[in-house]
Amino acid sequence: MTTTTTADFILQDLLDQANPNVLPDGFRKVKLGHMFSQVKAVVTALSATATPDITTAAVKAAAVITGITLATGENLPAIGKLVTLRVTASGTAASLGTYILTDSGGTAIIPPGGASTAVGIAKISDDGKTITFPNTVTAFVLMYRPAPAVLTSASANL
Repeated sequence: MTTTTTADFILQDLLDQANPNVLPDGFRKVKLGHMFSQVKAVVTALSATATPDITTAAVKAAAVITGITLATGENLPAIGKLVTLRVTASGTAASLGTYILTDSGGTAIIPPGGASTAVGIAKISDDGKTITFPNTVTAFVLMYRPAPAVLTSASANL
């Protein structure tokens, strides 16, 4: 039995092909301007969660966002590259402090030795949207560079 796999037309394909007829539309679709922004989201008063999805309206409503202009109703883009992540409020005091990210197969750990004495580890989902902390958090500061917006296989015909 044969199977067919359809790959998404991604930013790399757009750039590799360098077709001047589709580059402008492609850049708009991947939101190239967003990709070159450095987003800072100071999230406060979030409902306690260990897995905030930064692209949801709930996170956006609980945050002061700078470094990016979002259209009405548009949520934060997925994380492409982390600059810094710091938990500022949690029901577990030892969870406070700075975190690095591992992939979804890694293990989330609180900062060894307690709050802010060492770096903790949080996980990032494969799509760059969900951060998984070792405990629930209610406030954090996140600085990152956005991932490109996803192009679907239909976008190949821009």
